[in-house]
Amino acid sequence: MLLISLTTVLYTTWKRPQIVENVRAKEIHSDFYDVLLVLLDPYARKAINKEYPSRSYALWDAEIVEIKRLTGGYSQYDFTVKVKYDTYTGPFNQPEGPITLTFYVTTEGVVVKKIQK
Repeated sequence: MLLISLTTVLYTTWKRPQIVENVRAKEIHSDFYDVLLVLLDPYARKAINKEYPSRSYALWDAEIVEIKRLTGGYSQYDFTVKVKYDTYTGPFNQPEGPITLTFYVTTEGVVVKKIQK
């Protein structure tokens, strides 16, 4: 009887450490976020430099606005990814304003589909 009571008390008062699970999920999300920005960086740099040759941006200041799977279902790998880059000219100047790029991403490669100022 004592063992049953003790088990009941432990079961009702013990809580799973969800904080640890949440921290891990945030860390993984952050890593995936940064990896995606790094993989898109050469395409973004080329598109922005072609349209605005004197502008630069920093990846730490880029924001992934939207990721959309174009074809539904398992094993369909075509996406659009919209990223906003805060651009500037020179290291000590005011920001020039955001430029939003829409990428078309497939297993064949990456293409910049749209540039919005």
